Amino acid sequence: MLKFFAVERNAAFLLLLFAAAGLLLANGPFANDFTNFANSPILVLDNFTLSPNAISGEFLMTAFFLLVGLELKRELNSGVFRDRRALLIPSFAAIFGAAIPALIFFAMNANNPITNRGWGIPMATDLTFALAVFSIFGKRMPAQARVFVLAFAVIDDLIAIAVIAIFVSEEINLDWVIVTAVTVALFWLAGRLRIFWLMIPLAVLSWCFLFQSGVQPAVIGVLLGILVPANKVTSLERWVHPWVSTVILPIFALLATAVTVEAGFSLATPVAIAVLLRPVGKIIGINLGVWLAVKTSKVKTFAELKARHYLALSTLGGIGFSVALLIANQTFGAGSILATQAIVATLLALVISTLLSAFALTRKRN
Repeated sequence: MLKFFAVERNAAFLLLLFAAAGLLLANGPFANDFTNFANSPILVLDNFTLSPNAISGEFLMTAFFLLVGLELKRELNSGVFRDRRALLIPSFAAIFGAAIPALIFFAMNANNPITNRGWGIPMATDLTFALAVFSIFGKRMPAQARVFVLAFAVIDDLIAIAVIAIFVSEEINLDWVIVTAVTVALFWLAGRLRIFWLMIPLAVLSWCFLFQSGVQPAVIGVLLGILVPANKVTSLERWVHPWVSTVILPIFALLATAVTVEAGFSLATPVAIAVLLRPVGKIIGINLGVWLAVKTSKVKTFAELKARHYLALSTLGGIGFSVALLIANQTFGAGSILATQAIVATLLALVISTLLSAFALTRKRN
């Protein structure tokens, strides 16, 4: 059930390495060359160009979202979500854990219509890093803690994906959205009819049509993953996961963190401070969500977990990376000063939350 834990630890270290490399390249002697490369248009098809940044964030990241969709499909069919009641507590935790940091961000930037658009940046918990940190420091936690972390992280990602699709995208062309929906329906039908070879071109077409619609096209991966036939989920997940963890996410980290920290750069700005408060907002939101779910229902799915366990696990929520960087660049524009503030603050919040988690998860409990 928890196959993610097998490779996420090494993948997280690889992501940190590539993120550090991106920062160094963008602020070293080859900064101009690297920046020009990252933003230079590349001819993909006739009259259709994408920069390496766009290829990474809008095309390659589709595989990451596909993996999230496959993981959700597997858990719904044979894992923790097979009992639908198991969704309640992690769902409340994810919803409030996303809402409180977003509200903090919006409140701190309420008077600025440009910066307040970044409220989605502190919402998402990074699946890779959260699972990696838990696998290293969470050995003393009850067995059900692993299930909660995985469930919470997947639902949290789904919320962030919805935010990207609905709020972060540019002006949406409904005609192309309808064409995308028809293509996705054909993708599902091809799976039902076992015409598996047809699913690949239909998936590519779905991405192309969604790209034309103005919606962030990478999010189509989640829907396609959920619609993959159940008997193909495990094999596809085993094939996609190593590529996402060791190739796609590191490339994305390298390009997304390639921000220029100029002399005089300050984190004492409403955007940066709001993102830095992300760990606090996550801890408050996750525990509030858990408390409400437990008090308003009779679900006993996570009976082993007590308030002190949830408090420790909530520190993992402040670990944001891939989706946060994607939203920052999509909202403010890659390379902009606002995106730079958000990205650097996200990386600092990741470090802070990792240290908090290491302390909280390793504390001896009676």
